[in-house]
Amino acid sequence: MNDLATMVAEEAARALETARLALLPIGATEQHGRHLTLETDYAIARAFARRLAADLDGDAVLCPGLPYGLSEHHLGFPGTMTLRPETLMAILRDVAESLAAAGVRKVLVVNGHGGNVDAVRLAARTLRRDHGVIMAHVMWAGLAADVIPERMGSERYGHACEGETSVAMVLAPHLVRAERLAEPAAALPILPHTVPHAPRVDLHYPYHQLSASGALGDARLASAELGHTIVDTAYARALEFARAFAAAEEV
Repeated sequence: MNDLATMVAEEAARALETARLALLPIGATEQHGRHLTLETDYAIARAFARRLAADLDGDAVLCPGLPYGLSEHHLGFPGTMTLRPETLMAILRDVAESLAAAGVRKVLVVNGHGGNVDAVRLAARTLRRDHGVIMAHVMWAGLAADVIPERMGSERYGHACEGETSVAMVLAPHLVRAERLAEPAAALPILPHTVPHAPRVDLHYPYHQLSASGALGDARLASAELGHTIVDTAYARALEFARAFAAAEEV
């Protein structure tokens, strides 16, 4: 695995010379209810990216990741830290431009936090237009979006729920405080057609207005079996894309 953080400069030069793709894990530092630690989104993204780097071997380099993201909607709970959208977009642009200067013009952002999606998309559009850098973006929840709803036992889910907790059990089990799994907090009232995970109306709620505990869903329903169902689906699709993305002459 070409893990840039563990290399000296001469080793990095050789890895970057042959690599066709850079992997950049990003996440967040934010509350995840009573049973998942603040690093959950980043730890999941990094574990996912490390798997990709191992399977892609010399075709990819794994970049040091970013454990902060856009988490202003979680600031009502202790421990949460957030970037501004323009900060995240600037970081993505700067890292991508640095990679391009080293000869790697394709970047795959491996994201663990839904709040980052809009900023990554905008940064990617700017990079392609202004710098000829191609940035793609994957997140486990999007990759397995057809599988997840079939297995959820809650109407509201998507954060520290049975799905995310199950994924953590598989990719980063140290994140899960199993002794703290408890009956979910009562759902707070929200406007019609705005229910997570797939609202019909786009209305941005801070999480303290969605749940008293900061979590959605019922994490007691989490299991390694469910985690493998989600992770295996998401990973197979991510790897298929990453191999094609690395090999493509034009995108």
